[in-house]
Amino acid sequence: MYDLYQSSDRGMKPKDSNNLEAALRELRKETGLRIHYSRVKWIGHDNKFNCDIYTIELDIRKNPQ
Repeated sequence: MYDLYQSSDRGMKPKDSNNLEAALRELRKETGLRIHYSRVKWIGHDNKFNCDIYTIELDIRKNPQ
């Protein structure tokens, strides 16, 4: 998808982890970005691919925190 980061959940996530925590962990692992969960907006759930969809707005003028 254009301008979107996609992450699969192929690996095993900890049993006490939720989908948002798994998405933020994969984002950090793949990009080095550390994003606080309060900056994430839940968009919805895609039944076709059985996944949750989140968005994060980044300001390219600032270093993401």
